Amino acid sequence: MRIAKRFALLLTILLIALTAIGAAGQKDAKDGKVTITLAAPDNTYGLSTDPQLQGAITDLIEEKTGVKIEPIIPPLASYTDKITTLVNSGDIPDLFTIAQAMTKIPTMVAREQILDLTDYIKNSPALSALDSSLFQDLQIDGKTYFVPYNYPKSKAIFIRKDLMDQYGVKLSSTPTVEEFRREMAKFVGKGVIPFNFPKWVDNFQFFYNSFGAWGGVYLKDGSFVDGFQTPEMRAALTYLRQLYSDGVLNQEFITTENNDMREKTYTAQAASSIDYVTNYINYVQNTTAANKYTEMHLVYKLIGPEGYGGSLNEATQTAFVVSARSKNPDAAVKVLETIVTDSDVYPAFFGIGLEGHHYTLDDQGTIVATNRAANSGYKYTLNYLSDSFIDIDVDNLPFALSDDLKTGLPAQIQHIQAMQANLGPNHAADVPVGASLSYDRVAPSIKSTRESIATKIVVGTVTLEQGMAEYDNFWKSINGPKILEELNASL
Repeated sequence: MRIAKRFALLLTILLIALTAIGAAGQKDAKDGKVTITLAAPDNTYGLSTDPQLQGAITDLIEEKTGVKIEPIIPPLASYTDKITTLVNSGDIPDLFTIAQAMTKIPTMVAREQILDLTDYIKNSPALSALDSSLFQDLQIDGKTYFVPYNYPKSKAIFIRKDLMDQYGVKLSSTPTVEEFRREMAKFVGKGVIPFNFPKWVDNFQFFYNSFGAWGGVYLKDGSFVDGFQTPEMRAALTYLRQLYSDGVLNQEFITTENNDMREKTYTAQAASSIDYVTNYINYVQNTTAANKYTEMHLVYKLIGPEGYGGSLNEATQTAFVVSARSKNPDAAVKVLETIVTDSDVYPAFFGIGLEGHHYTLDDQGTIVATNRAANSGYKYTLNYLSDSFIDIDVDNLPFALSDDLKTGLPAQIQHIQAMQANLGPNHAADVPVGASLSYDRVAPSIKSTRESIATKIVVGTVTLEQGMAEYDNFWKSINGPKILEELNASL
């Protein structure tokens, strides 16, 4: 009898608890307080590493969307590794940004890790109003799995005009590969890094374009080929090796982060770097801040011996994606839509932070970092004025532009427009997901092996012939010829 009474009492307590939990859940649903995880690197999210300032951005997004945000904001240098770990462990954030989108998204789709956003975009007044061409380069079986947050990215070589004048370097915006090699050699031995280059070897594609080469499997003359095993690639790697041997290419590029590359160019420790054209005004701002202001000369492309050439065309480089495992995809898309298209959130998230938190305005209306922001590495950027999707009247901004930016912003827009005629090819989405399951499985290994061997060839750890032999052994080990057969059979 006592056991029966105790059981009844426990059952009553359990029912009360479940009722309370259910009521709380209903209240959360009624109030719209759905919770999602949002991951982005710390060079976004208000451009500050300070938790309080990041919290101010979170508060703004929550206020705009009615969605509770649990942010994940790793340092930029470790962000990719952090996301890779989370994705591979299955603990995928509901909403996150992904770099190298053109190569990574197809793999993530094949692994069923990210959500098909086609209908979400169609049913969103704000997202459906975006230029449809933004989604065309990376559609998979007619479906869209990403939303970019700025216009397609392309890279040029930024050269300090003051150092060009000092050392008599004369280059047009579209020189030949030999002109580039000859003129850049004038910086060698002058106490500056002639051409600072980051460790991200996918930037080699800028030079591959000059020789008609492509780093990866792609469609050539109607058939799939492995671009790394072509004569064009051999010529491109030979040229890069020569730049390194001449001392033109940064001798320590394999350990150089993007931020370090830029900083050395801002401060005139390096004569040049490779960077996004949309970062032009960053060079205006940061060379000024370093008391090393100069105009930047942009090289859009290098013309190779056969007339090939084109900028590094990354198309959709960085984008938002939603986890296929998200329990609240509607809320995730609502937050995505708000970050990408809201005229208050976008500048705060990607550009300048929030007035009163990240910055104040001086008597001239110029942005001045708060002490908290200044102590957290905050450096605002005005890139969003030229490459975001939001409608901005640059003549009626809530802050004043410096004299340098008044001229720098039109120059950036001019460079962006000029680049369109000089874009290189982008074959990253040539291979459809599912055309070869073997390829889908080993594509990341092909990329990492290719880039590792290219690096060894360029720095001289192995000769060209040794590197190509190593790659050939790898290619055979993954049954590469069979993969190409499968891909070509799908055409």
